[in-house]
Amino acid sequence: MRALTLTISLLACFTLAACGKGLGSLTNQELVAKNDECVQGNPTSPGRVTACENIKKECAKRRKDGNYAC
Repeated sequence: MRALTLTISLLACFTLAACGKGLGSLTNQELVAKNDECVQGNPTSPGRVTACENIKKECAKRRKDGNYAC
């Protein structure tokens, strides 16, 4: 049972890492909507927390480039 939990956790991490790379292709409107969901939802599940951290990083990256969408 413990091995199954570890396997599922690792799969979730790899999936989220792959999703994080795709955030650069989101439009500003899509990114803002996802960021708003994170701010309003205050996620507690580890996978959602990681996804929201990736969204925040993408917002910061765009802000650094002069794009103040979120």
